[in-house]
Amino acid sequence: MEYTLLVIYKSLRLPVLIAAIIYIVIYVYNSKRKEQLERPKYRMLEED
Repeated sequence: MEYTLLVIYKSLRLPVLIAAIIYIVIYVYNSKRKEQLERPKYRMLEED
């Protein structure tokens, strides 16, 4: 029982990590959100 859970965990952790990284990249580089994410950067530059 314990061995099978370990095998399942080890076989799924890399695909889950890759899926999470791909999701983050798509989220950040989505053209709609890119403007929203960069807005604070320009606001901080204007304040200086």
